[in-house]
Amino acid sequence: MFEPAIARAARAYTGLSQKLLGEAAGVAKRTVFRLEKNGKVEKRSLDRILSAFERLGVVMLHGERGAVRGMEFRPRRAGGDSR
Repeated sequence: MFEPAIARAARAYTGLSQKLLGEAAGVAKRTVFRLEKNGKVEKRSLDRILSAFERLGVVMLHGERGAVRGMEFRPRRAGGDSR
C-alpha cells in the first residue's frame, strides 16, 4: 500500500493529469486513480509510477522499514516529459 496523499502531491508537482502520468508510467489512468484514492495497486504498476515520478523530478524518501515517508523534488532529467 502507498499513501494516497503522497501520490496526489507528487502528481501535482509534475503538473500532469492522471491520464498523462499513466501514459508516462505505462499504466492505465484507472491505476493512477486507484493509487491516489486508496493506495492499492499491483507492485509492478507502483514501480512503474515511481520510476515515472523519478524521471519527472520527484524522488520518494523511505523510512527505516521501507515505507515511503515523504518526497524530495529534484531537477528533471534531460529528455524528461514536462507536460
